[in-house]
Formats: sequence, C-alpha cells, structure tokens
Amino acid sequence: MIRSQPIRNAISGCNRCSKGPSFTTSRLAALSRQYSSVTSPPPSQQPDSNGPSKTLAQVLADSIKASGPLSVSTFMRTCLLDPEQGYYASANAAGSSSDQAGRDVLGARGDFITSPEISQVFGELLAIFFIARWQTVMPDGQTRLVELGPGRGTLLADMIRTFARFSAFFNTIKSIHLVETSPGLMALQHDAIEAALTQAGKKIVPADQEVLADDEVKLEWFPIADSVPVQNDTWSMVVAHEFFDALPTHIFERSADGFREVLVDIERAKTGQSGITVLKPGDLTGAKSSTPSADSTDAKFRYVISSSPTPWSVLLAARNPRFQVLQPGQRVEVSPEAWATARKMGELVSGRKARAGKPERESDEQRLERERGESERLQTPSKGGAGLVIDYGDEKAFGGSFRAFKSHKIVDPLDAPGTADLTCNVDFSYLKNALAMTDARSLGPMFQSHFLQALGVEQRVEALVKNAKDAERGKEIDHAAKRLVDANGMGAQYKVLGICSEAQTGGPSVKQVEEGVTAADQDKVMCYPFEM
Repeated sequence: MIRSQPIRNAISGCNRCSKGPSFTTSRLAALSRQYSSVTSPPPSQQPDSNGPSKTLAQVLADSIKASGPLSVSTFMRTCLLDPEQGYYASANAAGSSSDQAGRDVLGARGDFITSPEISQVFGELLAIFFIARWQTVMPDGQTRLVELGPGRGTLLADMIRTFARFSAFFNTIKSIHLVETSPGLMALQHDAIEAALTQAGKKIVPADQEVLADDEVKLEWFPIADSVPVQNDTWSMVVAHEFFDALPTHIFERSADGFREVLVDIERAKTGQSGITVLKPGDLTGAKSSTPSADSTDAKFRYVISSSPTPWSVLLAARNPRFQVLQPGQRVEVSPEAWATARKMGELVSGRKARAGKPERESDEQRLERERGESERLQTPSKGGAGLVIDYGDEKAFGGSFRAFKSHKIVDPLDAPGTADLTCNVDFSYLKNALAMTDARSLGPMFQSHFLQALGVEQRVEALVKNAKDAERGKEIDHAAKRLVDANGMGAQYKVLGICSEAQTGGPSVKQVEEGVTAADQDKVMCYPFEM
C-alpha cells in the first residue's frame, strides 16, 4: 500500500528500542494464540438479511457504553474485520448498502495501491527468489505456496506465470494456501489464480481431493494464519506482502507510574465519567479528520488513557526490556497478533512447530517433560522452506504510526468506522524475536530497492520495455518499475525480511539448544540476496 506521507513517531530517535531479548515468551505465545484465534470482533452484530439495523459506529458505541472503552486493537479489529460492515468484509463484494456494494479497496479506484498492482515485475522477482532458493537446496517431493492476505490475487498470479517458465520446479507445486477473511476478495483471488494456472496448463481442484493428477493443484482458504497446517513433508514458500501492517495493535503510554493503555471511548457530555484521562485532541491522530461521519447520529470517538495498568500493558510493555528507556509521555505500539503470525510463518517455513517457551518457574518434573518434548520435536524430519515479509516499517518500535487511509489520503482513524483502511508501521525487530522461537532463521530486513535490484529488476524492465507494443507502453513499464525502487519512496519505505530453513533429518540435542545451537544452524546454506 502506498502510504508515503510523513508519520509522527512518538519514540523519535529511540534506537535503543530496536534491539533486545524476547520476553516472557511462553505467556506471550499462549496469549497470542488465544488472541489470534478470535475471528469475529466482540462488538459485532450478526448479519441480517435486511441489512444492518445500526451503523458500525453505533455498534461500537453501544459496546463502549455497556463495557467501557475499547483497546485500540479491538477497535481496529472491528473496523477492519466486522463480518457485516468491516472494511475488508465488504471489499469487492455485494455490500449491504449502496455505498459499500462492490467497493474497491485496492488500486487507483480504491484507498491504496500495492506494489503488485503497480508492476508485474514485483511478483516476477519474488518468484525468482523462491526458484533460486529451491534450486540451491534442491528439496525432493512436493512444494506449496502460502500467502497471507493475497488482496486481489495479482501477486500470486504474476508469481505463478513466472513459475510456469521453470517446469521442473512448477510441476512440484501441488497446493496453494491463502489466509483471507473477505468473501469478495476470495472470489477475485480464485479467478486470478485460476486464470494463471489455466494459462500454464493446470487446473484447480478441491482441497479435500487426495489423489492429484499432474496438472492439478489444490486451492484452500484459511481465516487466520494459525489455521494453516505445518507440513514437514512439503517444501513451503510463504509470502506476507503488506499483511502485518493491518494486524490489530495495542498502544501504550509511559506515565510516571508505569505503562498505561491508550483506549477508544465515545465523546461524553461530561469528562471523567469513565474514570479515565482524556487525551488532548490530535495526540494520536496522524491528520485532521477529512472524512465526515457516515451518519449524523453516529457517536464521536476519542482517545483516552486507562487509569491503571491493563493486562496487555503489563505483559506487552511493562515486562518488555526494550521499552524501559521510554520517558513519561512517550508511546509504543505493540501487536501480539503480529508476534504470533511471525512465529507461525517460522513454523510453516521450517516444517516444525516452534519451541515451547521456557517458563519463569518450573519444577524438575516440568523441566524434564519440556526437554523430552523438545527432543521429540527436533527429531522430526522436515523439508524446510523459504518466506518473505514485505511491509513498511523498521527494526524498531513505533509510537505514533496508527493511521487510516481512504482514497489515497490520510484520514482520522476514529472517524466513520469501517470505511477506511487502518494501519501501523511494522516493528521488524519484534517479528525477528518471534521467528527466533522457531527452527527458521530470519534474514535482513533490507530495503525493497536493494532486494529487487539484486534479483535483476533493471534487466527485467529493459526486456519488457524492448518488447512493449509501442514507445508509450514502454515508458509506462519503466515508470512503474522505478516507483518500486525509488530511494525517496517505496524503495526505502518498504523493507523485505527473509525467512529460510534447510531440510532437517534430525535436529541437535536439547543440550545444544540450551547452549544456543538451533536446527537453523545445522547445514546452513547461504540465502541470496540476504546472504552473499
């Protein structure tokens, strides 16, 4: 998504927040699994054949009146994923209201545009990365392709067309797994993938079909990343392009008494009714509101601060060594769902479940049981795989990046819930901490421009321009590709994180793991272009 406007960072210059050990990993993993399993926002109403009786703003307001202010994470999840009126629920589908029916969220007519929508070269070069990796490690057997948040399927279609030019590799692909919640986008993804496969002489078959012919590929959707199965007998390619930025995120503020959580409340006749502190206008909004409320009777929302620590502020902020350098008034954004999803990507790439976190306290019996389970896990053979995370962010925490996009402009994220894309910058250091819990290793991140240039973007564009139908089309191709590597734009704003895991016949002992040796260190094969 092109969101190049400047973002205020409440932790400006706080590079010390960019590094640090993982914390309370066993508790965070457990809470994150529970958190990521929630597919329907708590305040949501059930779909009605006659359409919703209330706007999403009214539904949120009713929930706040009944149970108190919402976390920014819950507000964000509801606005994006409400099954009836959420931003993605009605994307490119027959909506329940005239203004939402068939609404585009991607492309020039939508609210943002992504790299695959700009140039086919983007998907082609991602495909080249996976082909090169496959040729380097030469795994035997089948491969599968997994994408988290595939949009309209443009990226996958471009990758499939490139894969088809390498028949030895292409013929190993037997399944495609997609993480998506929008029925409208699922339909578009199906059509795009089917067209690309048909062009390559293959066809889609049901996910439950056990025996596959040479020209058949399974296609299956999952509501959350945690539902995608870990397969140790398949070489897995996993892509998350502009997925992590839209995951629900908590916001915390350091006070003189510790960390408190930033919450979303409704405008009230009198302040103080909730026993909370009202933030000054604009403290968290990236821009002044430029989108009027959908209904004049809708509630108005505001940010407030919890009067005491919340469970999430204790676990995610107060107990995290990275954030102890923050001063009173500074904020930090943390997404436990991003941590859980990165951990899951490591499992999918490595073909093994992640290590169980070491409890703060455990008996000798519990320790022996944990070590026994770890030994069994490490002895499970796996084919390995490779993954890519492409998003905007950096190897540090952010405190003021929560914002909304509508019609390619920044708008107030609290205004007209469900009608704009909500997003936060990605903390790549946080993702790497989660990946460290798995047998996959993280690489980078590196600038998108450097990644694409290393894979031959200039040579590919030259070939496309040379074969363009006319000079005007050649200029369009060249201009689009240059946007992807612009050092003052997408080329630097977007980072690429690599994930690699070699095939494992049997991992190291628990003793080696305790000493810092992991399965990812065994028979390591350099991964281009991250390792050269």
